[in-house]
Amino acid sequence: MPIASYEFLIFFLPITLFIYHRLLKQSRQKMFFLLLASYIFYGLAGWKFVPLLFALSVLTFWSGKREYYKLGVALNLIGLVIFKYWNFGVDNLNALTQTFGIKFIIPFLELGIPLGLSFFVFKHIGYILDLQSKRYKASEDLWVFATFSAYFPQISAGPISGYQDTAVRLSNLPREFSKEAALESLVYLSWGLIKKVLIADVLAGFLQQDLPDASFGGFFPAWYIVIAYTLQLYFDFSGYTDMALGVSSFFGVRLPKNFNSPYLASSAGDFWERWHISLSQWFRYYLFFPVSRVLLKSWGTSNKERAQYTANILTMSLVGLWHGASWGYILWGVYHGILLNLNAWWKRSGKTIPIYVERSILLIAILLGWALFMSPNTEYLMDLFKQLFGFRGLGIERMGAQILTLSTPVMLIGIMLTFSGFNEAESLYASIENWGAAKLALLGVLAALAMFFLQSTANFIYVQF
Repeated sequence: MPIASYEFLIFFLPITLFIYHRLLKQSRQKMFFLLLASYIFYGLAGWKFVPLLFALSVLTFWSGKREYYKLGVALNLIGLVIFKYWNFGVDNLNALTQTFGIKFIIPFLELGIPLGLSFFVFKHIGYILDLQSKRYKASEDLWVFATFSAYFPQISAGPISGYQDTAVRLSNLPREFSKEAALESLVYLSWGLIKKVLIADVLAGFLQQDLPDASFGGFFPAWYIVIAYTLQLYFDFSGYTDMALGVSSFFGVRLPKNFNSPYLASSAGDFWERWHISLSQWFRYYLFFPVSRVLLKSWGTSNKERAQYTANILTMSLVGLWHGASWGYILWGVYHGILLNLNAWWKRSGKTIPIYVERSILLIAILLGWALFMSPNTEYLMDLFKQLFGFRGLGIERMGAQILTLSTPVMLIGIMLTFSGFNEAESLYASIENWGAAKLALLGVLAALAMFFLQSTANFIYVQF
């Protein structure tokens, strides 16, 4: 049951809000109800994985209280590896053993990937590492921790919140729901739905015709496809985030923002401070900084640059692997690690170029990165890059056919929003006091259109990760 579905928006959410705000008054009652609602939501996606979610929550809570930090991290990583990376590892290991003539074959596991596995596992690991570094004390309340772990607005695709902030809010849920909070929640929810249904899903329908086959027709149609995919990915994921923040705000729980106009970034580092913010912060705090310290201790401060470059490549490789068990994702991560290293080298050189040139170069680099991201295999990738660099002709005739599709005006709208100040729900809501009746009516009409076309919407892209 995606949060962008009739089942959720017409039945699950209104019923949950009615019980939460009208029938329950005490904060503790509301917290337990959110826990119940979260497990019902999760169970509707696949009841067989409910025990896994509950078991990892309880084991993480217990490990934190007993200060078994390594065990807590290990248990979560074991769950992540078995369900998400086992078959990938086995496939590569079997191929390697066959190369050396070894006949022993490790079997695959047909388990499926639980909803939100990477997201709640990273919340658990972040919690354990925070306890280990004495950032705060271990939770004394299993049910608050379990609610934090399973909280339904964010479990599908984040954002990845820290325990301390979210737990404080879950322990002190508001008794009343103000009109201002209601308006903010509606704006976030509506804007996210508009981005998802009227932009991302329209582009998804167009891309479904071309993405399975890399023979796009040449230079211009290949770039058209990559730009369309770039916009679809952004509006799909940021649309989810806006909706998740809006839904959570209905219950008086603020979640961290996950996007800040990423395609306006001026450097690779700036991009990762704007794109999937909660994930990039997680990797920065829990992997990049510790790895950098270990390398500096081992190599000495005279090798500071070398340590930074190595930590960048390692961290971004794992960011790529986090997205999926595929060498393509790992390659995409390494590519962004190289971009970060080039950015660090350029800063140290002291040279400067006009900001518009810097942003243009970065944007092209990001587009090429998404070309890596969207390629399912090496053959596809090579064919796509030959077209992107003009080795398969210009493809003007194919481009002409693409321009005449619905995707073109949607892409133009997406581009205008991307480079405007209103592409994120946060900036949209911040200016709403100055809106006239016409703008508010337009937002309402667009939200109604999104609801009307919702029946054909696909699931969110990042749910698969």
